[in-house]
Amino acid sequence: MEFKTNDVGAVLARLLECPWLRDVRIPFAVSTVTRDEWGPVRLTQNAANNWTVSSRSVQGLEADWHLVYFPETASIECWGEVVHRGDQPLCGVTGLSAWSVPMQFSAAEGLPWIRKFNGAEFIATAFPAHDFAYQDRRMVETAQVYNAYTLKPFPDGRSSNGAMPFAVLCDGQKHRAVACAIEWSGMWEMSFRQSAVDYGVKPDGYQVEWSAGMAGLKLDLMPGEKLPMPRVVLAVSPGGLDAGCSGLRRHIRRHITPKLAGGEPLPPTSFNHWFAFDNDFNEESLSKAVPFCAEAGLEYFCVDGGWFTGGFRLGIGNWSEGDVARFPKGIKPFSDLVRASGMKYGTWFEPEYAHEDSEIYRAHPEWFWRSPSAETRPSWAEGLSSWFTAPHTHLMNFGLSEVREWWVNRFVRAYEEWGMRWVRWDFNQVPRLNWEEGVPTGKIGWRQIEHITGLYTTLDEIMKACPDLLIEQCASGGNRVDVGLARRGHTFWMNDHTTNTDLVRSFQVALNRILPGNYPNTNLCQKRHDFTDYDFLSHGLGGFGFSGRVWEMPRPDFERFKSAISRFKAYRHLLLENFETLQGNPGDAQDFLRATFGKPGAGVAFTFNSPGVPPATASMDPLI
Repeated sequence: MEFKTNDVGAVLARLLECPWLRDVRIPFAVSTVTRDEWGPVRLTQNAANNWTVSSRSVQGLEADWHLVYFPETASIECWGEVVHRGDQPLCGVTGLSAWSVPMQFSAAEGLPWIRKFNGAEFIATAFPAHDFAYQDRRMVETAQVYNAYTLKPFPDGRSSNGAMPFAVLCDGQKHRAVACAIEWSGMWEMSFRQSAVDYGVKPDGYQVEWSAGMAGLKLDLMPGEKLPMPRVVLAVSPGGLDAGCSGLRRHIRRHITPKLAGGEPLPPTSFNHWFAFDNDFNEESLSKAVPFCAEAGLEYFCVDGGWFTGGFRLGIGNWSEGDVARFPKGIKPFSDLVRASGMKYGTWFEPEYAHEDSEIYRAHPEWFWRSPSAETRPSWAEGLSSWFTAPHTHLMNFGLSEVREWWVNRFVRAYEEWGMRWVRWDFNQVPRLNWEEGVPTGKIGWRQIEHITGLYTTLDEIMKACPDLLIEQCASGGNRVDVGLARRGHTFWMNDHTTNTDLVRSFQVALNRILPGNYPNTNLCQKRHDFTDYDFLSHGLGGFGFSGRVWEMPRPDFERFKSAISRFKAYRHLLLENFETLQGNPGDAQDFLRATFGKPGAGVAFTFNSPGVPPATASMDPLI
């Protein structure tokens, strides 16, 4: 598609078939610069579906904003960078948005609906859970527009702690929807501000300012310094909020999910040792599980945290070899046993943190940003569990090339020597403490930027070097679920709650609204063996794993388990297709649910808690 114009709004409106965008001139924002302070716009078409918008502010900022259009999914991805070319500091920068636009709605369309998505909480103990549920709100006519309607996570630096960086907006008549995802695995903010309308006045239309971008900055930008505007993904769909979710989900599948061994990743099947053994395991005890997992049809056998000297979590940073007390001959003989059984070997790392007594910290303390002591933590961290704020565990500076190189080399070595084909990349502390410890106001934000951009570079290089390594992103469960890590991972350990069947089902259903079915991964972890289809199918709407004493299963229970895995493999490819359910957030664990995945001619339908039929069924009848 070709345009010969500098009218950014006209280009956006035509690309996305969305007239709401017709008045856009500057599609990005820097917190301390008003839209009117940006000068003339230069719109350059770089390729058929690729543009750059350039402008200079009166303060001397030069901005380049990039846009790529994906006609197959009616979506755009936009990002940019700002360079300070002036001669005076720009003080008080608090955020940057790669999407900041006025949207115009007609009087007939009315003020929009907005859907937001809860993030994770540690750990759900009641039903319905907060985790991943959506909330729909409609903006109203009011003269009291003092604040924007703002979405953001808990301000600890994890992207989906409390809220997820996703939203959907549609017009009041639900004719057209725009879904948005911020590609930033740190602090972010999304806001919607409508124009004030006096009571009793019937306006000709409505304007809503929509911004989405990075937050958590307290920067004085010096001449010559550059800031990134993290990528924002937007997908347009005909229809309402559910249609908007489906459009974003399709785009993530087609254009964000990374390849695995050159192909599309399917929802995996796996064994994870943790809930069967915790830290009390060794090569001999793990070996009992291997033949049973292989016979059951599981594809991956994963040794979770604790394989290293010092165990989980005091030993993180001792990454050179396995704990000789657990693996007397090293990891390789055990990984060879797993691979000889027909499964692939997987394991756990927490690359971004290390204990100060660990090998890597002692060798390279200059690679770390230290954690504060309990006495010097800031007020926002009060009440956080010591699990997330351990003062003797410190954050690695992934902005350093030597850190990135060290981790790429470590992964390549495990990939080659152990045959590692699955990794759980965990992240168990709140990074904002390290990003800001000892940093003066005016400099706060650089560490966050260095960390996240360096993390992305490291993961990109690991995926290139290890093309059939399945990367499972984890952050104490679902505290870092975002498109930045969806682009750099094949699945998410979605939640640390694993023991209640109904909660697990609700998490997988909720995440399927916006993510393809390969992403919501879980394990069946209950300390029993008499599982039924209600359990298997409730854990089978995404990645299906098991963490239990499989070698102790009575044979009838084992055969039922084995059959459930075979059935899962028969339908799992369909979990990547279009998702639909007419039921909203559940109110009770026994609420009826029907969820379908499919495309014309092929699909799978799940039914739970339907009166007069088995508690759970799965049918692979074609969906037309």
